[in-house]
Order: sequence, then structure tokens, then C-alpha cells
Amino acid sequence: MHAVSHLASQDAQSNASPQVALIAEGGGQRGIFTAGVLDAWLDGGFDPFDLFIGTSAGSQNLSSFLARQKGYAKRLIRGLSRHKRFYRLGRGLVGGNVVDLDWYFEQTRQGMFKLDLNAATTSLGDRQLLITTTNASDRKGYFLSPSSKSQWRELLKASSALPFLYKQGVKLTPWLNDNACNSDKACNNGAANHSGSHHSAALSEAIDSDFYLDGGLAAPLPVREAYHRGARKIVVIRTVSEDFQAQSAWVHKLKSWICVSGFCPKTIDYLVQHEQAYQDELDFIANPPEDVEIVQIFAAENLQSKLLGSTDADLRHDYHAGIAAGQFFLAQDPMALAQNNVYFHRQADTDSHTQVQGHTLAQMQPINALSA
Repeated sequence: MHAVSHLASQDAQSNASPQVALIAEGGGQRGIFTAGVLDAWLDGGFDPFDLFIGTSAGSQNLSSFLARQKGYAKRLIRGLSRHKRFYRLGRGLVGGNVVDLDWYFEQTRQGMFKLDLNAATTSLGDRQLLITTTNASDRKGYFLSPSSKSQWRELLKASSALPFLYKQGVKLTPWLNDNACNSDKACNNGAANHSGSHHSAALSEAIDSDFYLDGGLAAPLPVREAYHRGARKIVVIRTVSEDFQAQSAWVHKLKSWICVSGFCPKTIDYLVQHEQAYQDELDFIANPPEDVEIVQIFAAENLQSKLLGSTDADLRHDYHAGIAAGQFFLAQDPMALAQNNVYFHRQADTDSHTQVQGHTLAQMQPINALSA
């Protein structure tokens, strides 16, 4: 069943021109659901958003959406994230990286996996894209805006760098250097402690020397951040089931590895932090301020894909679930966003379930999960 439930007050509905934010949750390969939602919106020429905030895989999805590359995120997840070069659990057991993010993002510079950051920059215009990261020293969430293509890729890498899976993270300085913390020698160079601003959209000198990790550790669902930045209509694409509470999908997988990893105490700390941050965001969504509308988009049924190691059939199923959810959202237009759809410029030949807290408005039959 596809449903739209709406959390909105009179104050929020009377605001003539509120800032509209789009938030894309992470979730590894489960992000293919988000890819489907956004591809449906590209088909429909739909982009009324003023602010974009992406976490981990969500930041990659938002980047391909801004690049107007329909089908790109699906190709990336079905192709690169399932490649034997990318994911090897055995590497983590001998001190290496379980996931090779360096190889992964290098592929986005050319060929069929090239991410068109020129087009993304053009369509973004004077709007704002924030990519969430977690500082490895102070473990605070940072929301960073890229100002060049090199920065953009490095921020995407940092936002996806889960501890244990990719060592201690990505070093974001100097900006034009692709150095990452991939060896014990590099990691032991250390990162300076600091007390940087939670809302900083650019790195200051004080945080330049630090390593950055997956944004989901400190900001797994940054709805409050969007609100604090002025958004009063917030659309959130989720990669979990509607009844999900305290833990995201990757937490369970990491917990199963803790006893055989060399990062047990730190990893446990990260998991506890993540769960608390997630619960804080869920509480905000459940009891929002009076002047905000929040729409959440879920799959109509439980997603079949996982953080990593999904079958191609599962990924295809979840992508089509995303297409259905995206189309349903457009048909319902629960926030009346179509009238603000002024940013989209259709480009030629580039390749559910919606919740607005409260009540069900419609139903839709599921589509064929294994169609191309």
C-alpha cells in the first residue's frame, strides 16, 4: 500500500513561500530505492527544492539528481558497489579496508560511471547542497558544501567512509589532494582536536587537519539541521521501513563484525552515538515545531537490499519500488510543491510509499519488481 501522511500545522500551511528542503538518508546499497524515487522525479521534471542535505549514499544520490543523470545512481550501485574490487570482507580482517572507496570514486571521473559535476553545479545554481560528515576527533556532525569538483568527490567519499570498513576516514586537506587515511602510517599522523561549528558549511583552518567519517554517525537523518537552516517544508527519502525506530540497517551488520575487528571499543562508541542521534531525529519528526511540514517517503514494502552484498534481483526490486514511490509522490503532491517547480530544466536522453505524518490518502498496486 502506498500512503501519504502529513504533519503540518496551520502556521506552516499559511507560509506563502517557505524554504523547501530535500533530505536523502544513507543506507549503502539500499540507496537504490532513493535512486528510483529521484529518477521518477527526473522523468517528471520535478525539482522545487532550495536546500539539499545528503548523508552517505544519500549524498551520492542527490549529486546524480542535480547532474540530471537519470539511471546513473542505479548503475553505480548495481555495477560498482557489487564489483569484487570494491567490497572484500577479508581485507578488514587483516588490517585493510573492507570497501575500496578510492577505487570507487576514481571510476566516477570517466566512462559510463562518470558523474557530471559540471551539470550538477549548473543545476544547483545559487541553491545549497550540504554533504554530511562526522569529524573523527570530536565526533560532531559537519555539513559541508563543495566549491569545486575535487572537493565534491572528496566530500562524497568522506560521507560514505564507515569506520572499520574504511579505516579512520578521509582527510579533507589539502582540498586538491586525494589523500585518505588508508594505512596505519597515515592514520597515526593523527588529527587535531577542535571545537568547530556544528553548522559550518566550509572547513576552517582549525579542522583542516582532521579525518572525516560517514555522516550517518553523527547526522543520520538531518531533519533538524534543515529546519535550523530555515526550511519549513522538508521532504525526507528514507531507506528503512516505516516502523523503524532506533537503528539503521548498517548498525546490525557492523555489530556482527565487532568481535573480530581491531576497533571494537571505538566502533561500539560510534554505534551508540549513531543510535542516539537517529532517535533524536525521529523524536523531532514525531513532534515537530508548529511552523514546519515534514513528508517522509518510504517503500510500500520492506526493501530487499542490504548495506552491502545485495543480489542484483534485490537491487532491481528496490529500484522499482523507488520509482513507484516517486511517481506516487508526484501524483499526490502532498505539499503543493509543483507550483514552486522552477529549478528543473529537462535534458535530452539522459539514460511506495509517501508519509506526511498522519493519514492515508491513496493506494497503488505494486509494479513488476524484476522489470528492466
